[in-house]
Amino acid sequence: MNEKMTKAIEMIKEALSESAELKAYNEAKAAYDADEKIATLINEYNVQAALLETEGRKPENERDTKLVEKISARLRECYDEISASQSLANMREAEMALSEIVNAINDAVRFTIEPEAANCTHDCSTCGGCH
Repeated sequence: MNEKMTKAIEMIKEALSESAELKAYNEAKAAYDADEKIATLINEYNVQAALLETEGRKPENERDTKLVEKISARLRECYDEISASQSLANMREAEMALSEIVNAINDAVRFTIEPEAANCTHDCSTCGGCH
């Protein structure tokens, strides 16, 4: 890699680090990571999933079906509660905004390497060939 490319990468890194999208993502991720209720639910979910896996490895005639049903129900409850949390919603929203920037950067590099990719419709019947 030459010096010009290295400088360009540093400029992109600096611009990205100053972007509102990255700042919003970092704030949302920090809030999500600090959400004790979510952390507790995730830990419980992981423990319950491990218990379900252990029970699922048993021969069918030795499985406790009531326990499996109970664990499965609790897993769904934990999952639903985690999925409904505002801190997760905020992080996902910020992540999507940041992903748009990252995708634009990746596309710019890819289209420089493969200019024909910029015209790709992902419908091979309309294409003269990219492969």
